[in-house]
Amino acid sequence: MNPFTESTVARPLAHDSCSRYADAAVPARRPGRRALFRMALGVIAGVALPGLARGIDVNQATLEQLRSLRGIGPKTAQIIIDERKRGGRYESIEDLSDRVKGIGPKKAAALQSAGLTAGPPAAAVHPAAGAPRAKAK
Repeated sequence: MNPFTESTVARPLAHDSCSRYADAAVPARRPGRRALFRMALGVIAGVALPGLARGIDVNQATLEQLRSLRGIGPKTAQIIIDERKRGGRYESIEDLSDRVKGIGPKKAAALQSAGLTAGPPAAAVHPAAGAPRAKAK
């Protein structure tokens, strides 16, 4: 092939141009080393860090757990814990947004998508459940 008279740019072959491999099946592509490494890393992380998979409950989280979330720094984490001690458990993420200065609706939505939850409500005792029933006449 003369590079001065013919193009040196590679061109794809036509579908039936290669008679040698025309009847051979195309082998399935195997995953590369990086893909296998990522899958193994994901399995190891899932086994070693099960707490991150289900999210962090804002009503039970420690300072370090809150700081591990993207968007919460040391000051905000301390404010969340102080407000939880002062005002009781957070009923929802919206309640967290209302009570903690610096967390608006957008940041609350971002924290929720990052894994922050308000957890199940505490077992509320119905006022009439603990009181003895009066006999009906």
